[in-house]
Amino acid sequence: MGIRIRTWRLLMGLAIVAGLTAALAACGSDPTATPTPVPPTATPTAEAMAPAATAEPSTPADPTPTPVPAPSFDAEAYFSGKTIRVVVAWDPGNSIDAHARAVSRYLPRYIPGNPKAIVVNKDGAAGTVGGNWWHENSEGDGLWLLANTGANPISQILRPGVRYDFRDYTSVGGIMQRTTMWIAAGDAPYSRIQEASGGTEEFTVGLNTESETGTAKVLALAQWLDLPMRPLYGIGSGFSAFLTTFDRGDAQSYVSGSAWYRTPGSRPGWFAEGHVQPFAMLGSAEVFDNNGEIDVPDDLPPIVELLTPEQQAIWSGMNLEDTAFYRGLFTPKTIEPEVLAVLRQAMADMFNDPEYQEIYESLVGLPVDQGGRLAPEVVDEALDNWAANADAIKAVYTQFLPS
Repeated sequence: MGIRIRTWRLLMGLAIVAGLTAALAACGSDPTATPTPVPPTATPTAEAMAPAATAEPSTPADPTPTPVPAPSFDAEAYFSGKTIRVVVAWDPGNSIDAHARAVSRYLPRYIPGNPKAIVVNKDGAAGTVGGNWWHENSEGDGLWLLANTGANPISQILRPGVRYDFRDYTSVGGIMQRTTMWIAAGDAPYSRIQEASGGTEEFTVGLNTESETGTAKVLALAQWLDLPMRPLYGIGSGFSAFLTTFDRGDAQSYVSGSAWYRTPGSRPGWFAEGHVQPFAMLGSAEVFDNNGEIDVPDDLPPIVELLTPEQQAIWSGMNLEDTAFYRGLFTPKTIEPEVLAVLRQAMADMFNDPEYQEIYESLVGLPVDQGGRLAPEVVDEALDNWAANADAIKAVYTQFLPS
């Protein structure tokens, strides 16, 4: 009996071993390999148990940061309660002073916040005192404006003691240009300047003194265009001197900044009857129109059309006193662009104000559209031309003015 039991146990053990061997063989395991201990694993999370998503192509990161919009300029808050100083480098009652007072009255209407505006007169040395004072005290905050006359780029290169520098300034806008005309007597040898160019018969021109910038301009034109011209000094300057010159026959020609439009009111018939005639258009052609008696003659070209390109550049710089820099407003270049934009827009709006237009015409004698107002970009372009040709311009003045 004991033998049977031992025999049965032996057979059962062999059967179990055979079954395990067959199962391992079916799983592809190597029954001879030494098992490698496996470290315990963490309990899988819900994310790990979720089905794997299909991989998408990666997009390179944009290295450019997203721009943050700049805060808008609050012009009303900036100008509210402030005071704008309009500096005039001349005495009260002068024509530029009158323009400055009109601007100080109407410009704030069109500036958000409606600041106050006052005129500050700093007279002396034909604009030099005021120009220097403004330069040394003004700030580029939009609250300092220079109403220039006397203090201008031409004075800057000619007058001693000048400390201001127009290369540091930018235009808010040009108020007007002069209608400068060279006018000849009806019995002068030539009726137009191009006819006199290269001529042999002498004619005279009435001038004030040898040391004025206007004298140098006339003498430069005489040389450039080969004019048989003889200057007569001591004739005087201004519209009254112009009238006296032709009333008495003191000279055969005269240069005036206002005679084209003012003569018909003071000497009716002078132009219409040929007592005087336009000899040369020295100012910008845009400011000349029918003067109440005659139209601008078709054969009277602007003087720049008779000059070489080099002479044109020099003449434009010499003529700033009568054109882009005759009447205008300037501010330091350090002004913030958004503040400058507000001032320029306000000035443009001011020109459309019927009340301002009425005052403007009373001061100029012409409507705003004929008074020669200039966009600030045009004035700045003229300033750039002057800066580029300053040495040549000064050389011409040095040539024709007494040392």
